[in-house]
Amino acid sequence: MAKQNQGYRKDLNLDETTVDTQALNNLAGAGIAADLRIIQNNLRNTSSLAYSSNSNGFFVFPESVEAIFTNDDVVSVGTTVSIGSTTLQPSVDYYICNSNGETEFKISTTSSTSSVGVSTISISGTPSPVAFDIIRKNPVHKENLRNYIPPEVQDATGEFSWPGDLNGDFDSTSGNIDSAKYFINRKYRNFSDTTTDREIKFEGTVTSADPANLNTGLSGLGDPKSPGVFIGDTRAFSSNDQPWTETGSSLQTSSSEVSVGDLTFLGDVKIEGINPVNHASPVDVANWTHKIPVTIDGVTYYILLTQ
Repeated sequence: MAKQNQGYRKDLNLDETTVDTQALNNLAGAGIAADLRIIQNNLRNTSSLAYSSNSNGFFVFPESVEAIFTNDDVVSVGTTVSIGSTTLQPSVDYYICNSNGETEFKISTTSSTSSVGVSTISISGTPSPVAFDIIRKNPVHKENLRNYIPPEVQDATGEFSWPGDLNGDFDSTSGNIDSAKYFINRKYRNFSDTTTDREIKFEGTVTSADPANLNTGLSGLGDPKSPGVFIGDTRAFSSNDQPWTETGSSLQTSSSEVSVGDLTFLGDVKIEGINPVNHASPVDVANWTHKIPVTIDGVTYYILLTQ
């Protein structure tokens, strides 16, 4: 073995090691060099986001950006930036706050864990320069490495393992997020307003609650958040109005669709307003748009109609 690879010796002091990895393995055991290479340069790792725009004090990024920074990430800027009444310096550390994890965040001079909490920096208008990077520091510390130690208390099955395919897990997580974003706007939530033009079908009883007591006074009824079930533009049970009006001996409604259960005629039935037409050939029934089932002497027939 070459003397240079046996470790560090006094007679070779200040000389360059011929093969660093072999010297480290000889000093600390086989494989230690590969272990150290994993955390080599780990305090200098960074990620960067190119400035895109700002709105209401937020740095805003397009949805095409795969990921943005999250709360309490330590960041700086690539160059001195003037934005609104604020000047950001590349030598100063800032902290991400109010991040939605997808498209926007704000920055603060202090972290959320500091004694004063978050101190949000105000930004607005067009920055100078327009093009600059927001740089996040990605150091790996001892606490991060400890997260790879299997816990003493494991799950109920007594099993513990690491993902075998991190890239695949990231892809599946991203797919789940996209699916959730798509479906969440089509679900009815009790913590957010939902507006839809789709047909709503339900079974059973519909209950409308009023936890804010907006319906207890006339002023609250005009509030857009005042709860209620509406028929047309009329709040159900808020007046004596109803969508049906009595015209002569009949009922009429402005609804474009009316559902009637079983309608039974007692006695003779007379249909007026239809001129009888005799046809020598079969009637073309291909153009009907609506039908009404009629039971005569226990046999079901259909009246074919056009609007």
